[in-house]
Amino acid sequence: MRILRLGPLGITTHRRTFAVGLVMLAALAGLFIVALTVGKSDITILDGLRAAVGIPVGAPTDFIVGQVRAPRALTAILVGAMLGLSGAILQSLTRNPLASPDFIGISAGAGTGAVLTLWLIGASSLWVVAGGAIVGALIASALILLLSWRHGIVPLRLILAGIGMGFVAQAATQYFLTRMDVHDAGNALGWLVGSTTGRTWTHVTVAAIALAVLAPLVLWNARALRTMEMGDDTARSLGISVGPARATLAVSSVLLAASAVALTGPIAFIALVAPALALRLTRNAGVTLIPSALMGAVLLLAADQLAQQMPDTLQLPVGTFTAVVGAPYLLWLVWRASRGGPS
Repeated sequence: MRILRLGPLGITTHRRTFAVGLVMLAALAGLFIVALTVGKSDITILDGLRAAVGIPVGAPTDFIVGQVRAPRALTAILVGAMLGLSGAILQSLTRNPLASPDFIGISAGAGTGAVLTLWLIGASSLWVVAGGAIVGALIASALILLLSWRHGIVPLRLILAGIGMGFVAQAATQYFLTRMDVHDAGNALGWLVGSTTGRTWTHVTVAAIALAVLAPLVLWNARALRTMEMGDDTARSLGISVGPARATLAVSSVLLAASAVALTGPIAFIALVAPALALRLTRNAGVTLIPSALMGAVLLLAADQLAQQMPDTLQLPVGTFTAVVGAPYLLWLVWRASRGGPS
C-alpha cells in the first residue's frame, strides 16, 4: 500500500488512515452543525454558522448560538481531542490498552488539585483552577511512576499503582468537599461529574491554547513514539534519545489530561476508547495520534449531543453519560484479554 509523507515531522500514514481522518473530520463538522442548530429552539444552518463566527443574525439566535451552543460545542471538540491524544500517548508508552489518564489516576489527581484550589482560593479564575489541576496531575503522575518503577516501568505495576492512586485522590477530593462551604461544595461536586454545560469563550480560549502548545510538541516526537514501540534498544540504534523523548511525551500527556479536567471536570472513557477505535478503523499496527485526537473530539461531541437530546427526566451530564456508555466497553476489553484475544 502506498505511503503518503506529510511534511518535515516525519509523519507517515497509509492511505486508509488518511481517508479515515477525512471521514472523521466530516463527521465532526456534521456534529458541530447539529450542535449549533438542534435543540429546544431550532435554528437554520446558515444562521447558526453566522452566529457562531460573530455575524449578527438576531437577538435570540445571537445569544443561543454565540454565547451558549458554539462555546459548548467547541469546548467539547477541543477537550475530546486532548483526551484522545493523551490516551494514545499513554497507551503507546506503556504498550497497554488499559492505560488512560482517567483509568490510572491522573485525571483523579487533576480533579483533586482543582478542588483543593477551589477550596483554598475560590473559583475566581479559570487559569488558577487549571493551574491547580495541572499541579495535582503532575504530583499524581510522579507518585504513580515512583510506585511502578522497577528497572523501568512495569506495565502491570503501573495499572495497579494508577488505580490505587485514583482511589487515594478520590478520597482526598471527598475530604476537601466536606471542608468547603455548602454552596462551593455543590458547585465543585457538579463540576466533578464532568460537564460541558455553561462553558464560555474563555474555556474555548484556554483549551485552544493548551492544544496549540502541546499538540505540535507531541507530533514533533511522533517518530520517537512509534520507534520506541519496537523497544528501547531498537529506538537507540535508530538515533532516538529515548529518555528525553519519553519524558517529553509523558509530561505532554499529563498536561493534556489535566487541562481537559480543568475545563470540564473528569470525563471518563474518552481517553481509553478513542485510541482503540482509531487503531481499529485505520488498521494501523502502531500509534495513531491525529486519528485518536479526531476520534476523541467526535466521541465527546456526539456524547454531549446525545446527553442533551435525552428526555428531561433522563438527562445526564456528559461525564456520567460517557461512563455509562464506556463501562461495557471496558468489560468487553477485559473479557477479550482474559480469552487471549487481541485488545
